[in-house]
Amino acid sequence: MPFKRVLCAVDFSDHSNAAFYRAIDLAERGEANLFLLHALEVQPLASQWLAPEGLSRLTMEIEAKAKEALDALTGAVQARLSNLNVRAEITSGRAFVEILENARVWRADLIVLGARGAGTLEYAVLGSTVDRVVADAECSVLIVRK
Repeated sequence: MPFKRVLCAVDFSDHSNAAFYRAIDLAERGEANLFLLHALEVQPLASQWLAPEGLSRLTMEIEAKAKEALDALTGAVQARLSNLNVRAEITSGRAFVEILENARVWRADLIVLGARGAGTLEYAVLGSTVDRVVADAECSVLIVRK
């Protein structure tokens, strides 16, 4: 059964990039819609040291860098993507929450993720984004290793 609505979450790690290419393959085979999602997990740990305007500027800079990275990722395969219905979005919040919510709202029938992401100390304490998406997703989830 070909998938028709593939959501691929990217964080620009090697595993995530491999997941991106696999998602393109699956979308091409099934003539599926492809939704690329990057969640900014901007958590101002040092907010007490930054004025609100400094924090806003920092957040905007991080978002601009994410957009550049997403544009570079999609630009490298623009010819392949031109044959697909592709939507790309950058959102902010906890990655697993954003992935699950966007998959639900978009009615994805497949979520594609890299086996390991960029990683944080939080992973050791709370578990990985992959663990949480697999546990709570309402659709199939494909985990891709690099």
